[in-house]
Amino acid sequence: MRKNLKRKAIEDSGPINGIVEEAYHTINIRSSDLIINLPTINTLTNNLQKHRRKTRPPVPRTIEQLPLPLPDVYCKTTQGDWFLLYDGLLGGTRSLIFSTYNDIASLSQQQHWYSDGTFYTCPSIFYQTYSIHAYYDGISTPCVFALLGGKSEEIYFDLFAVIFKKMMEFKLFIKLRTITIDFELGVANVFTKHYPIVTVRGCLFHYGQALFHKFVDVGLKTAYKDDENLRDWFRSFAAISLLPLHHMLWGLQYLLGIKPNYPGIQEFLDYYHNTLDCHITRRPGAPTPKRRKNNVTSDDYLMRLWQRYDEGRIDIPAFLKAAGLRYFQRAPKK
Repeated sequence: MRKNLKRKAIEDSGPINGIVEEAYHTINIRSSDLIINLPTINTLTNNLQKHRRKTRPPVPRTIEQLPLPLPDVYCKTTQGDWFLLYDGLLGGTRSLIFSTYNDIASLSQQQHWYSDGTFYTCPSIFYQTYSIHAYYDGISTPCVFALLGGKSEEIYFDLFAVIFKKMMEFKLFIKLRTITIDFELGVANVFTKHYPIVTVRGCLFHYGQALFHKFVDVGLKTAYKDDENLRDWFRSFAAISLLPLHHMLWGLQYLLGIKPNYPGIQEFLDYYHNTLDCHITRRPGAPTPKRRKNNVTSDDYLMRLWQRYDEGRIDIPAFLKAAGLRYFQRAPKK
């Protein structure tokens, strides 16, 4: 068993803890008596970690310690396909872009892309992990993963320039028409300035998240918890983006007329006008990915809400309240 574990620790890229726990679970199913003769989980984990470290380069603590070029073992998928698309400077900092030829080809053929960055599941020597997804037939599929050194507009410009250049080198026809982003304004600016033919859309979830984060930043978190009227106003404000486009200004004027009397409200409104309202269209660039349950989807609900509003059965305040409760009932975590 120990030989098999050592082999798996070298060949498998998964965490050692998971390898050990899986082995213990398998042995326990076969015979609980065998567990008695094994070292403790902590001991076995430590031994396997030492064994793995002997066969792999040390984990870099700074970007300067990252091997250049990367060893082939980190450049291929488990199936042996070449995975490293680019290793070089983006915005003046070293960054890595990963994608197979099949993935980059699939991405180029789709009209709708989704992109999102995460800062929590990212190697410490980089700033964020940024992923780009292709949308097709109701499914969003990740195609490109990038380890970036920051989130500046220059970095995003270089990132997409590399991706488009690679597609052209592969003689792929780029069909991109819309990209849905996580309200990272650097990305929005790149497409607005350099790829104006592409429509930039904002993800509804990230839109609500961006609004609530600003609500917290201006000191309204406690008031939001304690004041039901403030919660109703915020949810209705977020739901302005769901009104028919030519009625959004009416919805905004209505909410400005009943804005709560809190010191941070004006700063919140300034943020909205100067940041979100002027840069990004907040409508999804493609339909919502398919749900697996046979229940009514959120889009069906919104279509019915639009129909009731269009027929005059509900007015703007009622629409905003209903949409706000439906889509922004739970504030995103800060």
